Amino acid sequence: MNHKYAIPTTTVRASRKITIMGIVPIILLLTFARHMWYLSFWHDYRLVTILWTISFLAIGIQWFLSWLERPYSVTGRQQRYLDSLRVSIAIPVYNEAPELLDRTIYSLFAQTRLPNRIEIVDDGSDVDYTEVCRYWEDYSSSLVEFVWIRQVNAGKKAAHARAFRDDANADIFITVDSDTALERTAIEEGLKPFADRRVQSVAGIELAWNHAQNLLVRLKSVNTLVWQFITCSAQSVAGGNVLVNRGTFALYRASLIATTLEAYTGETFFGHRVMLGDDSMLTTFALGRGRAVQQPTAVCFSMYPETFSHTLRQWARWMRGSTVRNFWRIRYLPILSWGWWFTVLPTWWFFSFMAVVATLAVDWRQAHVFVLTMLYIGALWSWIVASRMHAVRRSDQRWTDRLDAFLLVPLAMAWMTFVLRPIRIYGMATCLRQGWGTRQGKAETLS
Repeated sequence: MNHKYAIPTTTVRASRKITIMGIVPIILLLTFARHMWYLSFWHDYRLVTILWTISFLAIGIQWFLSWLERPYSVTGRQQRYLDSLRVSIAIPVYNEAPELLDRTIYSLFAQTRLPNRIEIVDDGSDVDYTEVCRYWEDYSSSLVEFVWIRQVNAGKKAAHARAFRDDANADIFITVDSDTALERTAIEEGLKPFADRRVQSVAGIELAWNHAQNLLVRLKSVNTLVWQFITCSAQSVAGGNVLVNRGTFALYRASLIATTLEAYTGETFFGHRVMLGDDSMLTTFALGRGRAVQQPTAVCFSMYPETFSHTLRQWARWMRGSTVRNFWRIRYLPILSWGWWFTVLPTWWFFSFMAVVATLAVDWRQAHVFVLTMLYIGALWSWIVASRMHAVRRSDQRWTDRLDAFLLVPLAMAWMTFVLRPIRIYGMATCLRQGWGTRQGKAETLS
């Protein structure tokens, strides 16, 4: 470890008015007319076509809203307010590679807006971090408090809670994963939405550090980009209703954390203690108090799974957490809120989609022409929708890399549809199993 790393830089391109008011509505009208033609043509699959049209409308509305997203900016007076805030960073660590943790810490000390406090909570790792700890303890200055704590393995939420309780004077808490490096302006940009007193949490943009490692990583990178710049952008524009702040890099008001910390660490689901879904739970709390938004200029670089086994285990873990979280959102969010509908409609569509797949599979001899039509139209539509993924540019990518990612969009959508979606059923069925499952040993206790 040399304790110094080249972190990529990023730029975000704002949507032009001609795109928002001209091109996007025309595309939506043409594709809607096409769906109306399908409704009149495919008589034998009228119900399936209606479901397909409803799905198109839901995605189309989100796509249009996503083009309206603008990075938050501040006035001089608001910037002075933000400069006065005490910012505290919590980094839970469990069996992370020392080199990745070292890079994460380096990126924090390289910020244009330094945090006031960094607390590393080693949650009972089997890894020796002596060199990393000593170097950064010696490096830290009076400007940044650097604290390294080791505790008995109690889980990620408990590690977060330790850091939250240790800084009673914080105004903003930032959660950062131990394998995630922040772009140099990430904290400065991530704080800007807090100039609006209604904002309780801010989601940063997550990019893959190892984006070019293999096809599996590239597919996940494409899916994550599309999700963030379509679904999450639309949720942010729609009254600040982002449902999940990526745990890799997220910001919260300390007052929100203080009033919900007991519920955060003591969550149970049908009598079982919930260890997963830490980021989505804090975001749900934020929605209960105000707005949860996305700041597209606050960027982090995280490590994505590079093997098939790790990818599936991570996805199953996420689906277990999202199952519990969807239950709470439907129960507690106002029924007239965007957040409630952003939860209910995708859940309904998931079950409808699985029913449609089963129906078409049974009737394959008659349905194959209709299915092929759905597939090629779906591929073209995915390319159109994914056009927003190019809103962010990174210094370590060339235009050929962006073209490669764009060409992979239909394959990435197929991977999501036919591989990851079925695993969601497994995750839902096993949602009471709260083990981490993606690190050496047990990254989360089951007690």
